[in-house]
Amino acid sequence: MSDVANQEVSTDQATGSQRNGNSIARVIVMILAPCLVSAAFAMRDSAAPALTLEQNRPALVFETYMLHEGPDPIAPQPLLTPWFDFRNNGAETVTIKELSPSCGCLSPEITAKEIPPGGTGRLTLPIKTRNEAAGLREYMVTVKYEDPTPREVALTYKVVLPEKQLEIEPRVLMMMGRISSADHSIISIADYRPERLQSPMKIQKIVSSSSLFSARVIGNTSNDGVSRTAIEVTFTDDIPGGQHRGIVTATTDDETYPVIQIPVILGDRKRAEDDPVTVNPTSGRVLVATSNPSKSTGTTIAFTVPSRWKVTHVETFPTQLTGKIEKSSEFTADQTLVEVSLSLTELPEAGIEQANLTLHATDGDQPEMVTVPITLIWR
Repeated sequence: MSDVANQEVSTDQATGSQRNGNSIARVIVMILAPCLVSAAFAMRDSAAPALTLEQNRPALVFETYMLHEGPDPIAPQPLLTPWFDFRNNGAETVTIKELSPSCGCLSPEITAKEIPPGGTGRLTLPIKTRNEAAGLREYMVTVKYEDPTPREVALTYKVVLPEKQLEIEPRVLMMMGRISSADHSIISIADYRPERLQSPMKIQKIVSSSSLFSARVIGNTSNDGVSRTAIEVTFTDDIPGGQHRGIVTATTDDETYPVIQIPVILGDRKRAEDDPVTVNPTSGRVLVATSNPSKSTGTTIAFTVPSRWKVTHVETFPTQLTGKIEKSSEFTADQTLVEVSLSLTELPEAGIEQANLTLHATDGDQPEMVTVPITLIWR
């Protein structure tokens, strides 16, 4: 029995030693496993390039990307002019390619289209509030530029507009197709301001920017707390082919709205195939130097018209705006290039922001004209 017992004890000791050995081996494997895995990956990636961080940040940096006037309605005003200051933090010149506004009530302006490294500038966002609804409004402009990588950035302006002040219907008077002196249209100006109900705004003068139409006040009414003025617009016969633009400008006795302008669009955009006409750019502008009008700078408009046209003169509205033919030369065998520069002789009436440039010509005995809308930007 003692031999058997001794044999059992020996067997138990061997088994215990084996278990202890297995435990130790497992511990060693657990310790060494991460190292072995890491070494394996290191061997596999030994030929891989070193990790690098590429920085390709936009060069154009704005002081703010959103302006908010706060939760309260602002004071009534026909034009808002929020601005966004910026800086070129890159090593290359920034080129502004396009300013894309979110609605037609915006006319974004920028101090320069080329911004050198370290250069600064300002983007202004004039907003005409006359026909904008009351309440919280959000306006946006997308700036597309190259630095030299093509980029774009969105700028947002939030404001709470006061209750409706003035409403003009239609905002733009459009008469398409064939027009004659038998046609007429009505423009309605509604004044919702309680303080003007007892003393309604009066229109002192109306000027039509084109000989193609004329305008006059035909009535004033006050109902339901709203005073309304009706303006009748009549047209001439034999309006030349093409689409023409003009402006009805009303001068008032109101300090907030001293001038009211309503754009007019007449005719058909299409011309005959043998009458190709192009304008570049399709609209112009003049930066009005308030302190010295002679230093105002304007766009040069390039017209290409049929070579058989005889260009006679240019006409501008307002009269303080001057259009000068700088160049008239053959463009193609069938077309003539005419370049007209814009400038100011003196300041127009305060409040006039919309203008026109019209190129007049004749095709035999037939009168021809091409009209370009111009924006006056007061500084």
